[in-house]
Amino acid sequence: MNGLNGILDSLDSMANMENVEGALSKACMLVERSAKQKAPKGNGELRRSITSRIESNETETVGVVFTPLEYAPYVEYGTGLFAEDGGRLDVPWNYKDDEGNWHSTSGMKPQPFLRPAFNENKEAILRILQEGITDG
Repeated sequence: MNGLNGILDSLDSMANMENVEGALSKACMLVERSAKQKAPKGNGELRRSITSRIESNETETVGVVFTPLEYAPYVEYGTGLFAEDGGRLDVPWNYKDDEGNWHSTSGMKPQPFLRPAFNENKEAILRILQEGITDG
């Protein structure tokens, strides 16, 4: 019977983790939707790239909302003179675009979308996670 009790305990734990992962996924989707609404419109590439996933190992389960686009941090935090935590001060600087045209800039103001999406939904996230834990 000891072996059976251990198996039953493991099954209960797995069912509970499924509920927690489901709740975490639901919370991530909430933040993902909010981030997509807050992201600058532009050509829509940034908005379309925002996604989420659940990562698990033996010790933790984490929900991640992200965008794989290389320029996303520059949008979130700004660049040059306007960067949130200090940026490039040797301004203006010049750069050549993909078509070979030269441009001059002193930077770009931050347009946060991921952090506000999380911060504005903290209470709802906690509620969703709490329900996932107690329903298990």
